[in-house]
Amino acid sequence: CASRNPRWARDYHTVQMPKEVRKARYFSRREELSDPELLSAIISRRDYYTDAWWMVAVATTADAPYSLEQLQDGLRHPVFPLYLGRKSHPLALPLAPLLLEGNACDALCNAYQQYQDHFHKLKVSLPKLQDECWWEGKHDGLVASKILRRRDVPLNRQQWLFGERTVNQGPWLSKEEPCTSQE
Repeated sequence: CASRNPRWARDYHTVQMPKEVRKARYFSRREELSDPELLSAIISRRDYYTDAWWMVAVATTADAPYSLEQLQDGLRHPVFPLYLGRKSHPLALPLAPLLLEGNACDALCNAYQQYQDHFHKLKVSLPKLQDECWWEGKHDGLVASKILRRRDVPLNRQQWLFGERTVNQGPWLSKEEPCTSQE
C-alpha cells in the first residue's frame, strides 16, 4: 500500500558515450571510451517518489530461505545503507517492521493503526494510504479489481530473458469495516 499524493524528485545522471562509429565493434567499455575525440555525454532523467511512505506485507512460505524474524532483524539493523534508487535518495523515515498474524486485510489494518499510533507519539503525521494495494497470490480478505501482468522475473541473464508474474490490484480495506483511528 502506498501513501496518497506523493511528490516527485527528479534526478539526472550523466554518462559518457562515444559518438556512433559505423562498423566499429567494441569488446569492452574501456575500449569504447578510449578515444577522447569521439566522446560525448548523454543525460538521463529519473523520477523518484518523495514525501511518501509504503506499507509492505510479507507472508512466509514453506521453502522460504529466511524466517520472518530474520527479515525483521535485517530491516531493523541493515548491513548496507538503505536508499531508493541512488544514494542521493536515502529513506526519510526509519523502517518499522512488525510481525503480525491473521489474514492479509486484518494484518494490514492492524499495522496501519500501529504505525499511525507510533508516529503520532513522535509528532510525525503520516499521509493517508491509497485505497488500492498490490499483491501476488491469493490472500484471504483481499479481492482483486484488476490483474496486472509483469514480465520481470529473470530467467536467463545472458540472453536477457524474463518470465511473467501476475500482480493483483484491489482495495485493502473492505467498505463495511474501515480502519479508523481513535482520534
